This record gives sequence, C-alpha cells and structure tokens, in this order.
Amino acid sequence: MAWGALASSVVRTVLAAGGVIVAVVLAVKIAALALEPRLTFYPVRAYPETPAAAGLPFEDVVLRTGDGVSLHGWFVPAADAPSARAGLIASSRSRRPITLLFFHGNAENIGGCLDLAARARQAGLNLLLIDYRGYGQSDGHPSERGIYQDGEAALLHLLSRPDGDPARIVVWGRSIGAAVAVYLAAGGAEGAAPSPDRNGSPAVAGLILESPFTSVPDLLREGGHFALLALSRFGTYRFDSAARIGRVAAPVLVVHGTDDEIAPFDLGRRLYNLAPGRKVLAAIRGGGHNDLWALHDDEVWDAVRRFLESLG
Repeated sequence: MAWGALASSVVRTVLAAGGVIVAVVLAVKIAALALEPRLTFYPVRAYPETPAAAGLPFEDVVLRTGDGVSLHGWFVPAADAPSARAGLIASSRSRRPITLLFFHGNAENIGGCLDLAARARQAGLNLLLIDYRGYGQSDGHPSERGIYQDGEAALLHLLSRPDGDPARIVVWGRSIGAAVAVYLAAGGAEGAAPSPDRNGSPAVAGLILESPFTSVPDLLREGGHFALLALSRFGTYRFDSAARIGRVAAPVLVVHGTDDEIAPFDLGRRLYNLAPGRKVLAAIRGGGHNDLWALHDDEVWDAVRRFLESLG
C-alpha cells in the first residue's frame, strides 16, 4: 500500500511539473509572438525629404497587396539624356532602360533614398521606391510575411506597366530589404511573383544585396544577442535568405562594409558564397552598416555601375 501511495504521489508530482513546464513554454511562445514585430521592425513615418524638394521628377505610386494593404511609393524615371558624369552605359538606344526596384532597410523609409534616386536618374535608370506596410504613408503593420507580400506587389506593379519587362528589372535590397529582394529573385510565393521558367530564365535581370545577412538567427548569434536568439526560437521570423538564394538564377552583386557593426561582413560573404550563379562581392573597406552612402557612396555606386553594365 505504501509503495502504491508513493508511486501515485510521484506521478502527480511529475504531471504537475510537466503542466508547469508546458504552461511556461506556452507563455514564452505567446510572449515571443507578441513581441516579435516590435523587436524586429522600427517603422519611420515622416519623410526626411521628398523628390519634389530634391528637384526630381516623380510619380506617386499607390499599390494594393495581395492581402489588401495599401502601399505608397515613388517612381523616378530615367533622364532622357543620361549624364556622362554618371559613367553608366546601362542600355543602348534600342533597349528600354533598366528599372531598379529598391527595398530600404529598417528604421528608414523611401524619403532617405533620394541620393540613390538622383544617381539612378542621371545614369539613365528608372527607379521604384516602395515603403513597406507601416512605413512612410503605407497602411498596415509590418511582419515578415507582410513585407514579402509588399515586395510581390511592387514587382507585379512594375510588370503591369506598359514597359514592364523582367529582363530589364534589377531588384536591390538593403539590410532587411535584402531579404525581400532575395525572396523575389528566388521566385517569391508560388503564383505571386515571377519564377524561373522551364528554360531557366531568371525571375529578374539582376539582384543587388546591400549589407545583407543570412538569417535572423545568424544575425543574433553573430551579434552576441543570445537572449533574443533564445526568444527567437519561439517566434516565427527567420528572414532566411541563406535557404532561398540557391534558387536565384539571376546575377548577384553583394555590397558590404567590412566594418559593419549590425550585419557583420562575414554574413554577407556567406550569402555571396551560397549564390549559385554569376556573382560579384564588393567589399567596402572600413564601411559600416549605416554609413555606406554617407561616406562611401562613390565606391558603392561604382560597384553597382559595373554590375549593371555587365548585364548588357
């Protein structure tokens, strides 16, 4: 009888402990899912500058995503007579200009991308800048899946224009935007974005990754954010570009500062090594994460210029 009572007591204790563990894990899971968007995204609403203030011609663009969110962007057209100072021979007179589709980084919006817009226009390139949901004048709240849908809507918008041609579209993503760019160049969600056809043609003409990272777990591990890394195991965000880049058929340019303090240079190099096709790595000596355009703009643009010229 004593042994039976003891066994029953042990079983009750184990079950109670198991229940506590399950409750704790469930609570952590719920907390991780609730905190994940706030810890990941830092939306910026106010524009530091507008194309009008910068003296750039532009078209206001309003898109609707597959899940019904309204996005805002600017389309800056190529100059009719590209500046010789831009040093770019991106297209012959018989071909349409290349269009850059740019996805900005976190804690930014399209109002901080007008230096790039001026460079692109002078070089005879079109440029579409789009704010993710929750950024700038775009509606909604950001999430990993959400900003992928934003990218899909932007690419589909370009393809729907009279001059839309995937063979003349180059997708460019900075930091977290690089994850969106890889997602699109890899084919996006089935049926939502162009994917390589049966002949192996790429979804887009080229892919430019500025200060990218391989995945969120790698980013947190390399940055020594072990508490967030542990918490991330209970969340859903991965931004796993490393798992997708093997499906990218287009040529790839990786531009990364060697002293990047947020997305370490080694992560960009790893992503470059995983790209299966024609690729270029532009290591910006001494460049950090947020100063490439402030301190190294000529070097960055020279790498981009040479890459675009190589596309023909």
